[in-house]
Amino acid sequence: MTTSLRVLTGIVVLTCLGALPRPARAQGAERTVYVNVFDQSGAPVPALGADYFAIREGGRDREVVRVQPSAVPMHVAVVVDTSAYVESAMDVCRNAISAFVERVAVGNLVAIYEFGNRVNTVVPFTRDGAELKDGIGRLVVRANSVPRLVDAVEQAARDLRRAEARRPVIVALTVGANDGSERSAGSVIKVLIEQSVSLYAVELDSATASALSASGGSEIDRLGRLKQLSASGEASRERAQMVEQGTALTAGSLQKVAAAMAFGPAMDRIRADLEAAYALTFDRPGSGKLKDLQVGVMLQDVVVRAIAAPTAAK
Repeated sequence: MTTSLRVLTGIVVLTCLGALPRPARAQGAERTVYVNVFDQSGAPVPALGADYFAIREGGRDREVVRVQPSAVPMHVAVVVDTSAYVESAMDVCRNAISAFVERVAVGNLVAIYEFGNRVNTVVPFTRDGAELKDGIGRLVVRANSVPRLVDAVEQAARDLRRAEARRPVIVALTVGANDGSERSAGSVIKVLIEQSVSLYAVELDSATASALSASGGSEIDRLGRLKQLSASGEASRERAQMVEQGTALTAGSLQKVAAAMAFGPAMDRIRADLEAAYALTFDRPGSGKLKDLQVGVMLQDVVVRAIAAPTAAK
């Protein structure tokens, strides 16, 4: 399902939409959008009702039927960098993932992937905490390997599609190193948008990653394909496009951290954002594809992130 959704600040949408009358209720199909609202400090804004929201599709106002905290079970794919760049940060990384998964797996399905040298499904989607814990424990650094973040995101997106996820999410832990993926970031971002998959990324600073991988860096540089990509700047551009545009265009987030110890707080922030989402249901005629959605909140100085659900509201 192709969905184009613009994410705007509440004050901008208030200026454009706030004074307009609500449209008359018409017979049609109900659709759902997942919405996060943040104040200036970045904290979620709770307890907002339907009267705070406005929505347009293709320049036409749609009626907001109801707004409530999202109770739709999520499919959360956690993709983890196990390349040689991670090196001694892996223990901290595993701890951060364990704490995140322990909370998120309650009522949701979680899968674990690794992408050191190649993409590997460590644990398919499950609610089984013991299975997930065991899988996280098996995450180890792959010697002389390079990240394949773009390929990992693409693999997770394909699995989310097969699972018919109603609220699909990908959470990526990676480093700011050149990416050795076969696929292009642009093509994978297009897939995320088409499937309404939200991408969240936590990226360890490249200087920190280089220091952590000093013992294996010379071997990494000998990999012919990566060397060619690095020379052209293509590998760096693909990774940057994936984490920057991929998160921005799918209502996710990018957190860049300077130290591995920041993985835990960053994952806590993602969990809090996921738990704070509203499910906004609106009325529209017909059952065709959604186009040019705009979601506004009748509050000043807030930021809105929103993405349409992949399927019609039940």
